[in-house]
Amino acid sequence: MSSDSKPQTDLKADVKRWLKARGLDYRWLAGQCFVSEVTVYNWMAKKKIPEVKEHIIRSLMTEMPVTLPSVKVETESRVILQLPPDVQAALERKALDSKMTLTDFLATKINEIVREGSPASSSLVDEIEHEEFSEDKD
Repeated sequence: MSSDSKPQTDLKADVKRWLKARGLDYRWLAGQCFVSEVTVYNWMAKKKIPEVKEHIIRSLMTEMPVTLPSVKVETESRVILQLPPDVQAALERKALDSKMTLTDFLATKINEIVREGSPASSSLVDEIEHEEFSEDKD
């Protein structure tokens, strides 16, 4: 895989998740990029997104981020996590797939663990890695 195709692959995956989270489709994106819907389908399937169109898409994603209201917490506390880049990326993808910010996603998962009294041997990172591995097999 060339160095150019990896960022394109990542971008395409991000675009698909972003469109889904925003409730948008390829037809909408095609209109924003002044191309046909078929062209967008081709980009997402196999063709390279031209640099000018990539710039438009990245600008749209920056201007229209996926955000949800913060989860209300009865007692406030601050947690600082230092995560390896690959774990952080996996968590960010899971948050985006859940239509949540990373902070809200982690707060929700921590609350679930506390409420359910999950065994200490099961960790969020293990859960994410298991789900990522399962998705890769599909």
